[in-house]
Formats: sequence, C-alpha cells, structure tokens
Amino acid sequence: MTSAVSGQESDHWLRRCCILGGESERDPYEEPIETDRHDFTKSTKTVGRGVAQIEGGYLYLYKDTAEDVDQTHVAPEFVLRYGVCDDVEFQVRWNYVWRFPEEEVGAEGAEDLRLATKVALWEQDGWLPETTIFGRMTAPTGAPEWTTERVEAGGQVIYAWEIAEDWELAGTTGGFSNGAGDVGFQDAELGIDDNFVLWAQSLALGVPISERSEAYFEWFGFWSYGLEEEVVQQYLNIGVDVLITDNFVIDFRVGSGLTDDSEDFFAGVGGGLRL
Repeated sequence: MTSAVSGQESDHWLRRCCILGGESERDPYEEPIETDRHDFTKSTKTVGRGVAQIEGGYLYLYKDTAEDVDQTHVAPEFVLRYGVCDDVEFQVRWNYVWRFPEEEVGAEGAEDLRLATKVALWEQDGWLPETTIFGRMTAPTGAPEWTTERVEAGGQVIYAWEIAEDWELAGTTGGFSNGAGDVGFQDAELGIDDNFVLWAQSLALGVPISERSEAYFEWFGFWSYGLEEEVVQQYLNIGVDVLITDNFVIDFRVGSGLTDDSEDFFAGVGGGLRL
C-alpha cells in the first residue's frame, strides 16, 4: 500500500503526485484502458500523468407513471479526463438531454457543466481496498429546463477489492447538493427550488468473459434529504466492456428501477479512447 506518512514511502507518494517533480513512476499504457462511464461505480484508477482520455455515449431512460410516460435521451455523455500526475486527474463533463412526455410538450437542452478531480490514495493491501476520492462541482451553464441555477458540489469515496484473478468487487459512497444537476433529479415535482442533499451508494462485481471483454453486475441507489417528499431511487444494472485495442473500449449496459421513484428501464452504449 502506498503511504504518505513518513520517510522514503512519503517521498515516493509525493513524486507520484508531482509535488517533488521527477520522472513518472507509472506507465499507464502498460495496462488496458479503464473508463469511468457506463456503470455508476467509477474506476479507482486515474488515467496517468500527461494522458488525455475521451469518453462518451448515449443513454435512454423510460418511466411509466399513472400521470404520464416519459422517454429521455441523453448524449453525448462527454467526459474529458487529463492526468496531471500519476495519481491525480481533472475531468470535464457535458451532456445534452431530450425528454418527451407522452401527454406534455417535451423539453431539451444542455445540463450544467461539471468539473471534477480524482485522486488515487492507495492500492489494495489485504482487506484494505484500493481507494480513490472523487470531488465534483457544477457551473450553472445549462438550459432553463435542467440547470439548478447554482454551483453544486459533492464527492465520493471509491473503493475496490480484487477478490480473485480478474474478479473485482467495487463500490462508491458519497453525496451531492441538489443532485449535482443530474437530469434524473431536475423535476419540478421533486421540489428542486428547495435545497437538498442526495446521498449515493453502489456495489458492483466485475467478472472476466474473455481476454478482451468483461461483464459487471451492479446495484446503486440514491436517497434525498431535505425535500418535502423524500426521493428514493434504486437500480440493478448489468453491462459489458469490449476492448477493441488497449486504448479503445466500447460498452453496453441495461438496467431496471427497483422503487416507484426510479426510472423503469434504461439502456446505453458508449466507449472510451485513450490518446
């Protein structure tokens, strides 16, 4: 486990984080690309010093209620990740949303721009998981239908255990103000004019299918705090990653909601390119 507490191990961690400078101690291109997208549980890995990675895709959501049927399309799910150090990266995220209620006029427009930082803390050491922290804020740049008109902020702890060769159990725990501008929580019926905190938790199991592909099985959920009528969303999600090259991956996913507040169904496709 990497340590930053004293002596030689401290210097090692500081060099990796560019505080002392010097050569990078990690070649990210020795390992296949790993993305943050498709499943809710983000990767514990950072892209590596000087590496730029582009991720994107398309997401479809369907919800049938007693009042209406909503169909929502989200694209390009754009994420630009850049590694400023071995263990630190910055991210820029941008989305455009089209929502088509069956009985009402639809709405479309960009979500608020999202800026994030990801910091890898330490590798797995026995039962202590590989651990990374992720912080995110938004800028109120989105369309009137989707912007919160405020700067939102929040963060997550991401952790993972290798439980067998190429089998990984991972999870995230965190929270965001006002849903961090996510389209799933920008609904007038939820009372978004009121400030609230959205807590999030996930667990995902990644299993190998072949030398160039991997499947995952995931549960994730959201719990609001501060709304007049609190919201609980929970989902089950399965997906597949297929490596085309070590620097290019495509992914597929499908999922279903478990609570009344959840989307009934979602599906998506996308991928990532490491430059």
